Amino acid sequence: MMKEDNRLFSRILIPVDGSKFSLKAVRLAKQLAEIQGSELLLLHALDTAVLNQLCRFNYKPHNEVRADMEGSAKAFLEDMSLEVSQSGVLVSITIKEGTPHEVILDETVSWGADLIVMGKLGKRGVSRILLGSVAERVIEFADLPVLLVAGC
Repeated sequence: MMKEDNRLFSRILIPVDGSKFSLKAVRLAKQLAEIQGSELLLLHALDTAVLNQLCRFNYKPHNEVRADMEGSAKAFLEDMSLEVSQSGVLVSITIKEGTPHEVILDETVSWGADLIVMGKLGKRGVSRILLGSVAERVIEFADLPVLLVAGC
């Protein structure tokens, strides 16, 4: 659907997890934003299930493990944000805790995204096969277009 200002996509949400697929998604979204004059939001979902597992196996308090995970995510988001902003694209970053696909879907609504650009696969490896793909769940439940990036 065309917007009043004739941009096909004015707000593009990019879920990132630090994987090569999410890096490629950020770079593709940046190209789209340059063409369309779109604003980008880089979102990292701190996976509550992974956070709880790490707390059990590392014998560290929840807040320490969360701070470590958040620090790594923030560093990646800031690096990507710098790369994107150097091309003149307006970009914001955010980190939210929860189930990844739910965090992504909630943020599309609260931020008003009209496109999601995300990697086909993430960092989850074998757990992705057992628990189901975040990308699959986003596609299933999203009320807006989802562009999957593959080919890494």
